[in-house]
Amino acid sequence: MFVGRKKDLKFLEDNFSGQNNKLLVVYGHKGVGKSSLMLRFAADKKYHYYAAGPCAECEQLLLWGRTLGRDVADFDSVFETISAGAAGKQLIIIDEFHNLIRYSENFMPALIRHIKDANSHCMVVLVSSSISFVETDFVPRIGTMALNISSFYKLSEMGFMDCVNYFKDYSTRQCMEVYSITGGMPAYWNAFDPALSVEENIIQKILSPSGALYYEGERIVSAELRELNVYSTLLNCLSGGMNKLNELHTHSGFSRAKISVYLKNLMERELVEKVFPYDNASGINAKKGIYRPTMRLLEFYFRFMFSKRSALETKTPEEFYKDCVEKEIKEFHQGNFCRVCGEYLEILNQNNMLPVRVAERGEWVGKRGTIDIVMQDEEGESLLAFCDWISEELDMDRLKECLATAKEARLSPDHVYMFATGSFSEELKEYAAANSFLKLIDIDTL
Repeated sequence: MFVGRKKDLKFLEDNFSGQNNKLLVVYGHKGVGKSSLMLRFAADKKYHYYAAGPCAECEQLLLWGRTLGRDVADFDSVFETISAGAAGKQLIIIDEFHNLIRYSENFMPALIRHIKDANSHCMVVLVSSSISFVETDFVPRIGTMALNISSFYKLSEMGFMDCVNYFKDYSTRQCMEVYSITGGMPAYWNAFDPALSVEENIIQKILSPSGALYYEGERIVSAELRELNVYSTLLNCLSGGMNKLNELHTHSGFSRAKISVYLKNLMERELVEKVFPYDNASGINAKKGIYRPTMRLLEFYFRFMFSKRSALETKTPEEFYKDCVEKEIKEFHQGNFCRVCGEYLEILNQNNMLPVRVAERGEWVGKRGTIDIVMQDEEGESLLAFCDWISEELDMDRLKECLATAKEARLSPDHVYMFATGSFSEELKEYAAANSFLKLIDIDTL
């Protein structure tokens, strides 16, 4: 099922509607929905689609020729065949194009010749799931030919509301649980069966060797990375809560310099991020910078499957879930709940429904507490948000803890938002009713 992507479709349509030939590069993680987007965009157009595999040029031409129904001698003849007899503007989609650039020096020159041909009337979209290749290697490889690229367009993960629209029969909480594990990756949503509960989907689709996502965590790491022993060690540490450079060094024995290089590679591939305390908050009581996984399914894999591989192999999926996942899953969901709450606040901000017009946003990770979301306007008026997935009830003591954390960060909140999947005590609700600076947001509001 295709949901969302209105902004992305509009970008493609706007480019296609122009008179001149266009060359676009669209990229993003595998599973984020690039191919589905392109095929939805192409549905009412004359188009040619080719998915390139990692092979030598001669084999690539053989495979491409088969899709065209004829033998082709070179890439020039590929494009001649594609455009032969075409009436009106033509759309050419080349998926996983990095496999062509990496293994053939002749592809890009032929493509540029076709784009510049006065007789061609087309838009070519180069699609790739290799973020690091597009952002780091592509332009240096092709040199001045990059000047012919009309636009680079990075396809981001889909939002929580898209997940809600996708799983129409799930409750808000169930959608949050799915989103927490899969992130905004529609390919992973598609692997879930909406007729099953979230727990049953985890057991059957992720923890079972026959499940569609059982090997996905391993695939993500091995797709482009080498020295898997180092990367797997670091990702396992990060998923287990060791998120500072010194902790990684002490635990692994790897030098700090080596760890920094490997973390840099993971960040280039957007598998890990480095988080600093909010700029305007004091650094005295803050952690100087922490690393954490960004892809939710990858974090799930390392936290539950990789680190407990022996149990995963010897227990049934149902037993493994009960013994190794169930007790820790709430803590795992906490991080993603903050992300959902952040999306909610961004929507309110875009619709001018927040008490501040947000100019800056961040978070504050302290030694004894965390401010999940920090928002400030240009005048310095601040909104602090605290998100709690785990507690059954938030009370006045929890509010006092939040305000103490703000004081530790040397932030004076003008507005405090408390998000919870549990309930709020009557005392806290009465306090919020009498003090407009405090907003209480429950899961149903989200």
